[in-house]
Amino acid sequence: MLGSFAAFAHGRHMRESSGRSAHAWMFAGASTLGLTIWATHFIGILAFHLPVHVDYDPSLALLSVLPAIVFTLLGFYVLREPVVGVRQIAESGLLIGAGISLTQYACMATLQLSPPIGYSIQLVALSAAIAVIPSCAALLVVYRGGGAKPPSLPHSALGAAIIGLAIPAVHYTVVIGMHIPSDSISTFDVLSEPRFMAMLILLVTLFWFGGGIIASLFDHRMVRQNAEALERLQGAYEVLEERAQQLAKDRSRLVLDKALDAVINIDSAGRVTEWNAEAEHVFGYPHDEAIGQPVSDLIIPAIHREAHGSGLKHFLETGGANILGKRTETTALRKDGAEFPVELTVTAVHQKDETFFSAFVRDITDRKLAEQQIHQLAFYDALTKLPNRRLLLDRLQQALSASARSGQHGAVMFLDIDNFKNLNDTKGHDTGDLLLVEVARRLESCVRDGDTVARLGGDEFVVVLELASNVSVAGAQAELVAEKIRATLNLPYQLKDYMYHTTPSIGIVLFNGNLESIDDLLKHADTAMYQAKTRGRNTICFYDPVMQAELESRAEMEGELRQALARQQFRLHYQIQMDSLHRPLGAEVLLRWEHPGRGTTYLPAQFIALSEEIDLIVPIGLWVLQTACAQLKVWQHDALTRDLTLAVNVSAKQFRQSDFVAQVQRVLLNSGAKPSHLKLELTESMVLENVEDTIGKMRELKLLGVSFSMDDFGTGYSSLQYLKRLPLDQIKIDRSFVRDITGDPNDAAIVQAIIAMTEALGLNVIAEGVETEEQREFLESRGCHAFQGYLFGKPVPLEQFEKLLHQG
Repeated sequence: MLGSFAAFAHGRHMRESSGRSAHAWMFAGASTLGLTIWATHFIGILAFHLPVHVDYDPSLALLSVLPAIVFTLLGFYVLREPVVGVRQIAESGLLIGAGISLTQYACMATLQLSPPIGYSIQLVALSAAIAVIPSCAALLVVYRGGGAKPPSLPHSALGAAIIGLAIPAVHYTVVIGMHIPSDSISTFDVLSEPRFMAMLILLVTLFWFGGGIIASLFDHRMVRQNAEALERLQGAYEVLEERAQQLAKDRSRLVLDKALDAVINIDSAGRVTEWNAEAEHVFGYPHDEAIGQPVSDLIIPAIHREAHGSGLKHFLETGGANILGKRTETTALRKDGAEFPVELTVTAVHQKDETFFSAFVRDITDRKLAEQQIHQLAFYDALTKLPNRRLLLDRLQQALSASARSGQHGAVMFLDIDNFKNLNDTKGHDTGDLLLVEVARRLESCVRDGDTVARLGGDEFVVVLELASNVSVAGAQAELVAEKIRATLNLPYQLKDYMYHTTPSIGIVLFNGNLESIDDLLKHADTAMYQAKTRGRNTICFYDPVMQAELESRAEMEGELRQALARQQFRLHYQIQMDSLHRPLGAEVLLRWEHPGRGTTYLPAQFIALSEEIDLIVPIGLWVLQTACAQLKVWQHDALTRDLTLAVNVSAKQFRQSDFVAQVQRVLLNSGAKPSHLKLELTESMVLENVEDTIGKMRELKLLGVSFSMDDFGTGYSSLQYLKRLPLDQIKIDRSFVRDITGDPNDAAIVQAIIAMTEALGLNVIAEGVETEEQREFLESRGCHAFQGYLFGKPVPLEQFEKLLHQG
């Protein structure tokens, strides 16, 4: 029993160990049980008192232990499996029982008798059954019917008792069943002492058992100590793990609270499990108040709650959701009931058969406001809040497409505020802006909601109308709306403390479908508006194709005129001025524009007004002055031309330049021309526009030696009070008075009065447009002795002019 108990203890250690340690305990347990079986059998044989003398074969005695050790080793090997079930118990019990039975017969074989010992077959079978069945029963008790739990001490003791009783039971059953013939004698001649052998076997076995038990107890103590240490480590690990989890939770909470987005976690029931600091700020609910509440009741507007619930249910049932992992813009709800725009991202996490959702919510109210402001700046006029050109073009394209589909006509009105520039110049741009805002408000009140009122810039507005399908009806409707607009805008405007009256000029063009482009429509409406201004302003005018052609021609000429100076297309023509003795006094330089592409030479009347409008008159005038002075320098070297003067016309814009005097000085200096040979011709209106400035500049140039002539005298509204103050040298009688002096008494009287006034002021006089000898004689008889006109020569290029001089 002691050996069996020790063997079962070793078996327990075997199952609790692994690797080499498990193998060592397996061999120790098998050896212990094998020695127990062998020692029990062998000592039992030594205890026999046979009728004959017997001796024992030592070699066979030692070899007889092998079946016990081998079969118990195999039995213990089966017990190494993680779970010991009924099958393992049966297999191991059969092997151990076989070892018990075979060891008994191996020990009996050490008795060397002749004739040999005989055995009862029935008792042999019984002995085998006695060996196997108790072995299985002992293992079943030790391992409690199977399982992974280690054997307990009571179970091990009971199992050891069963094995301890089974071994001698097998021995005595075999002894009972053996038959020794009476004439048997020992065939081994080595004398042996049974008592000595029994004591030796007993001592060796007890020593082995004792060592095994001591080792088992020591190992059990070590295991217990290790278990206690492991338990302490497990406890420390659990504490550390709990602290780590708490630390991770705290860190996670800190990260969540520092997040720029509101982070909301919900479970599969839709209840809040996490609610960070930004969520508190965005939605207004404290953390403790939000935890455990249905998220739909907290932050989802009522109109979206049904969709939220059905979407959550659909995902939990099918696992499909379009919203997961995507940024979505939607509307959320604050605690105070206010709805606001948010950007939402939702993710799902599966843990322990449950699904959790994380929502990352960002308040995009400011971004939406910024987008609205950008949209407002991009598509609306900052001052009037009306659609700007960009949005107008889009609305026009929509109107054209709609017209093409429906067949309805539409109208584009181009509207300009009359004399708006004067208001800006006199009252300032702030007052002008007030007027534009009020005009915009009145325009919107005159049209339907579906119509468009836009501001292009400055004081220009465009109105787009949807009209009838019949062109006549559409025209009448457009005119009716335009009259309503005109009447509304004619009403007085209260601009701060200033009451202002103004009128609009309105151009209208009708459209139907996509027959005309947007650019053409706007251009035609602008043309009609321009035509309304030429008719006296405060009028309504429909588009006229003839006028459009004129404006297009003018626009083309404008582009070409801007390039003419750089392309050296300007030329000077010279018209001679003579005295009453037919002697040349000089010439007036007249500008010509020679257009090589068109093969045309334009006269000043065809392009000077345009050049003034587009601010080209100043550089052109400077070029004329430079060219004329350069020619004067050339003439100074010829006796025939060195006394001639050149008269140069100066425009109002050129003369009003603050550095005009310096320009003339610079040109004279650079060219080397004599100032006394340069005569500047000024018009009445230009001279009298700013008398003091004019007199100052004229006096400075007079000091240089430059002379002045008043051109086109008598056609303006000259004031003799100012005229007498001007440092003039000459007055030129306009051709309109000279033309009919021989047949019209009024013209003759005017010319005679101009000559008399000139003499009274001590000035020279010259008449232009002299074409007949009768005109020259009339003028000479009245005291005019300088002439210019076709009678003496037409304006010609320099080469022809010089040829004319040389011919006399």
